[in-house]
Amino acid sequence: MFKKFIFICLLIIIPAAGFAAGETGLAILKIGVSARAAAMGEAFVATADDAAGIFWNPAGSAWVHHRQAHFTHNKWIQGISNDVAGVVFPTSIGTFGIGLMLNNVNDIQRRMSATEEPLGTFSSHDFSMSLNYARMFGDDLSVGAKIKYLNEKIYVESSSGYAVDFGLRYRLLKSGLFVAAAIQNIGSMSAMVRESIALPKTLRLGAAYTIPEFFMGDKVLFAADYVKIFDDSDHINFGVEYYPLKKIVARAGYQTGYEERSIAAGFGLKFGFLDIDYAYIPFDNDLGNSQRFSMTAFF
Repeated sequence: MFKKFIFICLLIIIPAAGFAAGETGLAILKIGVSARAAAMGEAFVATADDAAGIFWNPAGSAWVHHRQAHFTHNKWIQGISNDVAGVVFPTSIGTFGIGLMLNNVNDIQRRMSATEEPLGTFSSHDFSMSLNYARMFGDDLSVGAKIKYLNEKIYVESSSGYAVDFGLRYRLLKSGLFVAAAIQNIGSMSAMVRESIALPKTLRLGAAYTIPEFFMGDKVLFAADYVKIFDDSDHINFGVEYYPLKKIVARAGYQTGYEERSIAAGFGLKFGFLDIDYAYIPFDNDLGNSQRFSMTAFF
């Protein structure tokens, strides 16, 4: 029954990804959320099982058993900053989640012609607020959906709109093999000046497997994703998460299809009700490096 249900969901998810047209904007939707996911090379659609998971796969939060709050600060390249906050609430009828994203680019020089000195500076802001719902079907399958409000402002011009995400996550083996799929950013934006912004509609397919006793009782997780950003690019991401100690986790990842980046690394520390994570992503072509800091609290 569950296999048939997954097949039906995939028939819905994959064709829905085909409604993409034109060049994509709203870069906030392309920047990965959480230091944990970033350190694993963004191979996270099947791994998503915490409060940050609502930004990767709406179905992931159904596996959360306690209320969680998540915050990420991303020191992105070229002075761009990105902040994310999310909360999930498990209930008897499913898991509800709220997510906020803010992207800032400041001190952009303003010119009307080629001059040595700019006329001044301006800023650009992207904002997203989302509501997420996920539910378990049996012990091994979760399905989720998310609706989000989007706004982009550049100087004095702005555009807004709505989008939805759909996802599923299925456990194939009790030992910890998961497969997952998600389609993101199905929606539209209002026109900015004269043209509408096309959203980066994205399809994610992935698998994750946890080996409970990899080396001397240590736990290790392997993950791999295929990511298709329609009318833009596609990527294959790989990630690993290794627990040398119960409260310390090491992570590494690799991404294909990008000219400016490929590897990532990071670590996590666990303090009872609080997880602290860090990720480092080096960029080529003198773009600088990205550092991400995350906190996830359980309450």
